Amino acid sequence: MKQQVPDIEFDCFVMGQIKDLFDTGKIFINSEYQRGDIWTLTQQIELIRSIESRYSVGVLVLYINDRGQYEILDGQQRLLSIKKYIEGSLELKGSGLLSYTDLSTKQKFLTDAYSIYYLKLKSHDSESKEEDVVQTFLRLQEGSPLNRAEKISAYRGSFKDTFKEARESHDLFKLMGKDKRFRYRLLAAEMLLLELEGDFKNKLFPSLELKSFITALAKYKNKDTINSYKLKSYKGNLDLLHSSLNYLLTGLKPREVLSFYLLVSYLRKRKADNSNLINEMSAFSREFLKNLYSFGIYDKKPPKGMGVTTFEKYKSYKLEAKVMTTPDSIKTRLDILLDEFSRIKPFIEKDFRRYHEEEEKRILYFRQKGLCPECGGTINFRESSADHVILHSKGGKTTDINNAQLLHERCHKRLEKQRKKAAK
Repeated sequence: MKQQVPDIEFDCFVMGQIKDLFDTGKIFINSEYQRGDIWTLTQQIELIRSIESRYSVGVLVLYINDRGQYEILDGQQRLLSIKKYIEGSLELKGSGLLSYTDLSTKQKFLTDAYSIYYLKLKSHDSESKEEDVVQTFLRLQEGSPLNRAEKISAYRGSFKDTFKEARESHDLFKLMGKDKRFRYRLLAAEMLLLELEGDFKNKLFPSLELKSFITALAKYKNKDTINSYKLKSYKGNLDLLHSSLNYLLTGLKPREVLSFYLLVSYLRKRKADNSNLINEMSAFSREFLKNLYSFGIYDKKPPKGMGVTTFEKYKSYKLEAKVMTTPDSIKTRLDILLDEFSRIKPFIEKDFRRYHEEEEKRILYFRQKGLCPECGGTINFRESSADHVILHSKGGKTTDINNAQLLHERCHKRLEKQRKKAAK
């Protein structure tokens, strides 16, 4: 395969230009993937000391974006340190360095004239320019400790747009706080990946390692590739989590929120009656978290009032939290949560065979002599609707035809409304 050759120019700034380039927006730090100011004070001071001694500070790599700005792919920390030095916001006490404003006329002239060299990158192909920028950035950072969240955030596409929009606008994340921008963005991505790629019926889940996200980013690059039902489920799960956990979210670690997301998503898919799920989740989460934080991970005995079996269950949950990215670990934590939920808030799973087949409806029709038990009127078989006398969510057997009746569709709808009203 022929090597891709990007359009590159070699040029330089002088140090006296840097602050003005930042102030006018000519130098652009893309918060989509850049981490901000993370160098230690020592690193920043050593950079200024190198400049004072007229040593090279290396070559920057910049990309000319569509707005004509210099987008930094490599060299952000160096440029930020220089900007802080010129502005006077860099703490120099004890370093032996003079502040920028205290330099003599000659020293300032030499400092302002110091050349900072850069490679100016333009994409060789307009159709692949975004991918070029992402891959160039990631490869330039191979020697630095970019984490999963930072690497994922460098990509483009509908998968990234979806979890980024959730992170920035959903009330759940607003309660969790403004800090940890990348970590909470990763949490939104983890929940989306589990929803799109997870098999909740069989409790089969994708790994949450970087490779899985890169695959998803490619698979769900365009809007029409994301299943609308699963997207609706994702947003609904976030809504329910926010409503049920509320201010507990302000104290939760991301991995706990991820576990509760799994539980909510499973229950909404598999639990027979979710009309009161917000209140059930609220009560359960408080009890679960109280138990979880009642002892330390290295404690050998259960706290007062907790049985040994329950203690071992919660301890296992804590231990799995140290992994949490493997499919087995994700399933184990969900199983523990489900087991505890069913103990604290017993529930019935949906019976996906609960809908009567045509032959069963026909049996009901002739047993009832073609009459509706609700209104006593004659039923048109082709416009009839089967109903459980004792609801599945209340313990009624869906496989027992004696627990069924055939109604007019309008009577069935009216009966269901009455039941919902009575349940409130």
